[in-house]
Amino acid sequence: MLSLHEKNTRPFLTKIVLVFVLVLPASLPSPAEKPVYAKKAVGFPTRCWSDAARECRALRIPSPDGRASVAVTYHKMPLQDGDYILRASLLVVHRDGTRVEVAPRGMVEGELLWSPDSTSFFINSSDGGQGPQFVEIYRLRDPTNAPGNADDGHSVIAAAQQDMVKSFPPCRAKYADAKECAGLAQHPEDVNVAAVDWTRGSSAIVVMAEMPCSSRFGGIMCQVLGYELDASTGRILRRMQPRVFAKEWQPSMAWKFHDPGPPEYQNK
Repeated sequence: MLSLHEKNTRPFLTKIVLVFVLVLPASLPSPAEKPVYAKKAVGFPTRCWSDAARECRALRIPSPDGRASVAVTYHKMPLQDGDYILRASLLVVHRDGTRVEVAPRGMVEGELLWSPDSTSFFINSSDGGQGPQFVEIYRLRDPTNAPGNADDGHSVIAAAQQDMVKSFPPCRAKYADAKECAGLAQHPEDVNVAAVDWTRGSSAIVVMAEMPCSSRFGGIMCQVLGYELDASTGRILRRMQPRVFAKEWQPSMAWKFHDPGPPEYQNK
């Protein structure tokens, strides 16, 4: 099965960015990118190199009730070597006309899915390769809690990531690298997570959590569980084994789910 990170195929190489930022015109909407994780989401690149600038196209994503929207625009950011990148910015237009700018995280693909009641949306994004995975929620009633704007350490997926490390103890895994497994045990935020849909009347999100798909983690590599998480607190409302998760939520996934089978642990 392709890991959550392997689905992102364009890793971003770090360069020093100059302070100057130029806003590109974005009045005309363009076709959306295909989503990577949530089938009903609208995909968009979070950053583009100059040679792929055409991939970063302005986009408007209306809420289901049509009373709010998110406009995806791009800013030109010059680099010291004379090149430039385009970086995504989200302009959230509230029902009363209030406008709030949101900076999505991640260096490759992003995707956005409104809640059915039009009060919130989630964003999936990542840094590609073996970089971190992000799931963030924006609630219209709480514009100060915008994805990418807060730095309070709160993560809606933290409880699921911690539960994964408890469910699949890294250093008990057969053939696991001792240093790598210890690092994962101490840093559950390295567990891959992607949201696939909303549930419970728009009060919760459905996510798939996956242990890193690397042979360094031996018998627990690519292990998967599904979760329903409270959209406000991240509290685990339900835990699902792979077969149950696939049976109930495959229609919401943008890829064909594969059950990795049982984990393998060292003999006690």
